[in-house]
Amino acid sequence: ESLLMPIAVIAAAWVCYKPDYRITAIIAMPFLVLAGMFTANYDSIHLVAWYGGEELPLRYRFAATWAAREGPILLWAAWMAVLSIIWRNPLSGESEENHLFRMRIMNGFALTLLLVAWILEPFKAATESGPGLNELLQTDLMVIHPPLIFLAYSLCITLTAIAISSLIVSTKGIKERLIHVARPTFFFATLGIGLGGLWAYLILDWGGY
Repeated sequence: ESLLMPIAVIAAAWVCYKPDYRITAIIAMPFLVLAGMFTANYDSIHLVAWYGGEELPLRYRFAATWAAREGPILLWAAWMAVLSIIWRNPLSGESEENHLFRMRIMNGFALTLLLVAWILEPFKAATESGPGLNELLQTDLMVIHPPLIFLAYSLCITLTAIAISSLIVSTKGIKERLIHVARPTFFFATLGIGLGGLWAYLILDWGGY
């Protein structure tokens, strides 16, 4: 656990210099390990002891991963890694220089997220038990909504990386590249926000929504 964050940070720093999808996958490891700890109720670490619970259904244990700040930040970094792997090849009309710059921006953002998460110490040892998962978050919509929202955020960052790299290197084919990523971005953002609104309405009524 103590080596997990440094290894992920080093991997993210390396792929900022030389993108490699095999190394990029390491960026997602801290979130996967943390989610596994919540699911297995590994309460030797602070976050699980504070927000987890053996009595929770398995899906809510998994959802407890984003009950604090550390989990969502690691989730965001993991999604950035996934998108970097999916779009590791040049997009339509994207030159090699454009492609390299875009990948560096995407991986650089993931590196920033990992550094922030590292400062928050997601795997620090537990000293006491906490109140468990907030009852308002113990709903199936909270299992689905946050991952969708952070996927949408990651897609927005990908759009930004395409735009910046294209404006600095070459704008040739920028429209096709942006539309290619904007379509799934719009879909997942709409779905995520819609489910979040439904959760707020069902749990908190109209005032909460």
